[in-house]
Amino acid sequence: MNEAIKTAITLLGNQQALASACSVSQNAVSKWLNGGNVPLEQALKIEKATGFKVKAEDIDHSFADLLTRT
Repeated sequence: MNEAIKTAITLLGNQQALASACSVSQNAVSKWLNGGNVPLEQALKIEKATGFKVKAEDIDHSFADLLTRT
């Protein structure tokens, strides 16, 4: 289970709310929650939707190498 996705769902209220924030289906969010690959573009949308309480690098640690944080 992806704990960062679980946190995002909790913050937004439910899987459908996260799906809407990311312009994807609830099924996609369910897959992410259960270990499916979260694209970087979606991870950045999750950051914004959660007020940056969930960061892309929390969702997938490999994103830390791709992002420059100042």
